[in-house]
Amino acid sequence: MTTLTYKQVIRPRSRFRQILDTFGGYIRIDLVEERMFPAASLLRYVAVVFPVLLYYFQSTFLNMGDDLFTVMLIGTAVAAGLQEALTGLTNRLTYAQERGTLETYLVEPVPWALIPVAMNIWRSITGALLACIMVAIGVLLGAPIKLSAVPLALVVLFLGVVACNAIGTLAASFLILFKRGEPVISIYALAAGVLGGALFPISVLPGWIRWISYLVPHSYVISAERNLLMANPPATEYSTGAAIAILVIFCLVVFTGGLVIFDRSLKLARRLGILSV
Repeated sequence: MTTLTYKQVIRPRSRFRQILDTFGGYIRIDLVEERMFPAASLLRYVAVVFPVLLYYFQSTFLNMGDDLFTVMLIGTAVAAGLQEALTGLTNRLTYAQERGTLETYLVEPVPWALIPVAMNIWRSITGALLACIMVAIGVLLGAPIKLSAVPLALVVLFLGVVACNAIGTLAASFLILFKRGEPVISIYALAAGVLGGALFPISVLPGWIRWISYLVPHSYVISAERNLLMANPPATEYSTGAAIAILVIFCLVVFTGGLVIFDRSLKLARRLGILSV
């Protein structure tokens, strides 16, 4: 009779394998939720059609031309896509806290700093997909888009998604300790809605408030996308290269800092008895 040792029955996973399994596990959870509520999932994709139609008919009625329609189309698409990445993590954590399942997310033997990335990866992907769908619908309606610039535009959108994940991670740290993440997200959403330049270039803002837009990643993403995809983009205060460079720096600094703060927030919450793990 052969006796099997522990190592023969259960082989320890490498750190890389643990990370892949964690990502795959959270994606499977999201896919299960998508299948459980197909109507809600379908409506998320159908709903993005209406803003595009709204601005198309508005530009047609007011005889504003294709360029202005494209300005609003790109800004609205980027804002809608980044919203998913911005709120996905806090929404999931709030859902877990309300149902008492947050601790089950923390028992996986991976660094806690990895959890925000894994938990929000599917929402980030679907958010980027929503933005692409909106732009594609606009193209079908006659928006002049430079198709040759689409690959680089997708890179810029990815940087925007990472930047919003960074902000969402900071909000999640607040949520872990105080059970409320809305203040951080709400303040940023208000700033992005007015100062991100979704419906107009930030160059039209008065100087006394325009400087705040420099702190909002949305403004760089939207500006770069317009410069890349439009033949005649509106005047901006920075070039595409400058916008990309600022986004890269923002992602490296804020996302790294956000992951560290999230990890320490979980450890502090455990010491305070807020978490039972």
